[in-house]
Amino acid sequence: MRAVLLLAAAIAASVALVTDLRSRRIPNWLTATTFVGGVLANLGLGGLDGGLSALAGAGLGFLVLIPFYALRGVGAGDVKLLAALGALVGPHDLVSVAVYGALVGGFMSLVVLARSGILAVALHQVFKLRMLPTVWSGARAPYAVALASGVYLAMLLPPVLR
Repeated sequence: MRAVLLLAAAIAASVALVTDLRSRRIPNWLTATTFVGGVLANLGLGGLDGGLSALAGAGLGFLVLIPFYALRGVGAGDVKLLAALGALVGPHDLVSVAVYGALVGGFMSLVVLARSGILAVALHQVFKLRMLPTVWSGARAPYAVALASGVYLAMLLPPVLR
């Protein structure tokens, strides 16, 4: 059943990816139906324990991205999407989705910084001066790309947690 839930997560993340690329928004109908579908599917498959696992996955997804939302690094739709994906796949698989997604998101950030011409300054501040970068280009990348990539990689690669 893990594969079916990951496939459902891949479909939801793919829809989010397309809408985020087109409009820079992730619709509430998508995150809400993914969340409700995840809770109901896990209740049906695992009873009360499955439902609790879905809620734990949603909570973990929320907790992972809410600090970045507070820092204005991601949008509210990204937070809701990861929480909804957590309801589908549960906390164990969500760790893989989040870690793989963070790696892709980090790479995307490097590309954005390089394209805006401030990568060298940011790297100098982080590694040489040992401080958080003070430069900011204002450029942003749709994080649904990273989250969808995290789902795809979680389907293809070994789990981060064993």
